[in-house]
Amino acid sequence: MEPETESVILTKSQAACLEALRDDKGSKTKIAITAKLDLPRTLDALESLGRLRLVGRDDKNRWRITQRGRKCSYETTPDGRRRGSEKPGPGAQRLLKVLDRPMRASELAERLGITQQRVHQLAVKLHALGYIRFGDQANGFSLIARRDDPTELLSRDEERVLSTVPHEYVTSAAKIRSAARITKELANDILARLIVKGLIIETTEPGGNRLYSVTAEGLAHPQHNSSARRAEPPRLPVKSDRVFTVLSSISDNGQVRIKDASQMLGIPRGSVNALFQYLKRRSLVRKIDQQLHAPFTLTDEGHRVLVELIRRRAA
Repeated sequence: MEPETESVILTKSQAACLEALRDDKGSKTKIAITAKLDLPRTLDALESLGRLRLVGRDDKNRWRITQRGRKCSYETTPDGRRRGSEKPGPGAQRLLKVLDRPMRASELAERLGITQQRVHQLAVKLHALGYIRFGDQANGFSLIARRDDPTELLSRDEERVLSTVPHEYVTSAAKIRSAARITKELANDILARLIVKGLIIETTEPGGNRLYSVTAEGLAHPQHNSSARRAEPPRLPVKSDRVFTVLSSISDNGQVRIKDASQMLGIPRGSVNALFQYLKRRSLVRKIDQQLHAPFTLTDEGHRVLVELIRRRAA
């Protein structure tokens, strides 16, 4: 016969901390954020749980749940009320006043003239009271915003991907995940979320390849890091000087016949015809109509490739 599960009586704060540790939140700050408590009440709750042998500290002084704490059941009682614990103090009110847009803890510390540690203490208190929210619950202070600020805050991985997506050119998911150093599955998931948020845009090549660039909203987002490593552009289907000359000429004139291109390049019409057929297969040029000697014009993909060739030559 199996022994009955041990049952204990816990305050709501103690129960919240126990549940946070059951989810493997080890640091006091992470426990406080998950439990929506300030740091003093979190420490009191953890120490009480420690005396009950439901939690303990490991060799790195992090809080860990014990076997007893993982298996026990509990009932809860209300916490005792603390004087002044239900409203922000002067320091927290100053932080709220300065927080007119999402900011990092380092920026808040500089603007308030206090340490980042003090910012963390105030932020945890304000989070417990429901005044602020964090950009990444798992990492706490990647970004801090007022609860009523409409800015869409990002996780640390979302921030990293957003900051690698270029604005001046488009690139592939493979190049993005290489720059962000994340897995294919995570990159695809984050790209889909950033598209929904309107921070990046997806375009599809004629061959079906999907390419990405950051939007103006993405560039203006407070978590966009302009100094981050950008994803490299994908390999172009063409890159020779001859192709560049032909695409540039078509772009300048609107349309070009094979015989005119032959004179311009100084090569036989047969060779130029083969070149144009190659560009047509690459979906870079098309005939303006079905006549045998109809001139060629650029496709949308041809315009994109030409713009990228010009950008790379100027870089």
